[in-house]
Amino acid sequence: MKHWIPLVILTIAGASLIACGSEPLVAHPRIFEEAPWTGAERLHYNLLQRENLEGRCILETEPEISPGITEFRRLCRDAGEGRYQDNGSALVDSVTLQPLSSLRVVLDLEEGDARHFATTYVPEKRKVLFHSKQFEDSAGEPTDSLEAERALPEPTDKTPAPAWYDDEELLWLLRGIPLQEGFQGSFTNVNASTGRVFGAEVAVEGPEKVTVAAGTFQVWKVRIETSTVTQLIWVDQEAPHRVVKARIERLTYELAIVEK
Repeated sequence: MKHWIPLVILTIAGASLIACGSEPLVAHPRIFEEAPWTGAERLHYNLLQRENLEGRCILETEPEISPGITEFRRLCRDAGEGRYQDNGSALVDSVTLQPLSSLRVVLDLEEGDARHFATTYVPEKRKVLFHSKQFEDSAGEPTDSLEAERALPEPTDKTPAPAWYDDEELLWLLRGIPLQEGFQGSFTNVNASTGRVFGAEVAVEGPEKVTVAAGTFQVWKVRIETSTVTQLIWVDQEAPHRVVKARIERLTYELAIVEK
């Protein structure tokens, strides 16, 4: 299957779920302060590589799908006939953004192939369960299936309530951190595609002006760093602090349409 979009992940996807493991765990405090969105959202993005249009994504926010639970959805496809799709979703606590579960589905609609990556969180036991399934030629049963379990950070005297966030919610997470120049923090990230739990550093570098298809925005430039990769996100200074631009792996996400 052709994996044409490296999505909102902090590591390179596609490695063996069982073999990857995790870095030593550190208990990071919560960096998410509050949700800036006040209702449902539907944001359209162009996916560019060196000025060439590679694909399109829609990010949907659906608050309170049930009491206290918000759903984030990411719907991505190639710029051609939409043969290749890469879609994800996450269910999170509406106040803290602590994840409950997530799902990523990578599709080749012409070949009928699909790869599913799922997470289920068990916070009371400080663990996350990973499930990966491969489907070929629209087969009803998976041709390959992997499962793994990883530990989540334990409380410490310094951090009695450690936080962790799922990779599928990161573009929402950054909208609710302290958006002020000089802010620095760290967090635990969980990646369903690789079965990894690892630390990431986040810093608000300063104000900039960015022009994209949706217009010109005054933004905060936010940097995310892990042991292997650096990502850059530009967040609108005005509420509800939408992501205007994001440089993820080889692709750049640029805001094109804000549905009212």
